Amino acid sequence: MKKTVIILSISSDIGAHLAKKYLEQGCRVIGTYRSKPRPGLPQGSVLFKCDVSKPADIARLAQSIKQLEIKWDTFISCVGDPLPVMPFFESDFREWSDSVYVNSIAQLHAAHALYPLRNTRTADMVFFAGGGMNGAVLNFSAYTVSKIMLAKMCEFLDGENKNLNIFIVGPGWTKSKIHQSILNDQRTFTGKVKETKEFLKAKQGTSLDDIFECIDWLCREGKPVASGRNFSVVYDPWRKPKRAQLLKALSGDKDMYKIRRKGNEFLK
Repeated sequence: MKKTVIILSISSDIGAHLAKKYLEQGCRVIGTYRSKPRPGLPQGSVLFKCDVSKPADIARLAQSIKQLEIKWDTFISCVGDPLPVMPFFESDFREWSDSVYVNSIAQLHAAHALYPLRNTRTADMVFFAGGGMNGAVLNFSAYTVSKIMLAKMCEFLDGENKNLNIFIVGPGWTKSKIHQSILNDQRTFTGKVKETKEFLKAKQGTSLDDIFECIDWLCREGKPVASGRNFSVVYDPWRKPKRAQLLKALSGDKDMYKIRRKGNEFLK
């Protein structure tokens, strides 16, 4: 039976590339776009307009997929908005909270709505993380706390659902259009604009193929290895020949790659 993959924000650079790779594998791909589909999307995808910040759009998406009478196997959310990039107390609070909503709660809403339509034998659910899991990336508080919420929800949902393999992946810096919003926003502090311009000009960034291959591997390894955890495409040794060592470590440590309080053993 043909595998079905749902990609929220298929119009993003990562989303479009994932769609291409899954279609090459013979999968059925269902994708969403916020306002209009980008030119050059892979032929063969089933597309739906859906702005995840609007609950009515999520309800329509779920109803449309239900009408297809197809059970999905993999759900991937590529939704992301880095703005506002500024100190918390200098931000407009409504804009800040809207960013938190889009980068976390809205995606969880979509996952909640589509969960009943999954393949009940086994299903994969994938989110994307940003920087700041291990420290404070200054001026990115809305985006970062949203991703920390998603990472913790992966742990909750892993524990609550025995047939769901759910994890979050940090792709690292990629050459994608998400950076353009930072450059276009006049309020973004000068240092971040400079850093972004230098990256786009000089550095290759994470390969989109690497992002796909990491996700594909984690889906194949399944719940015992991947579920409830936060992975880094750039820094984790998921590639061969170190992969076997990573698998052994993950199998032996249920807390590995999860959010935990550091220093619990101090003076114990």
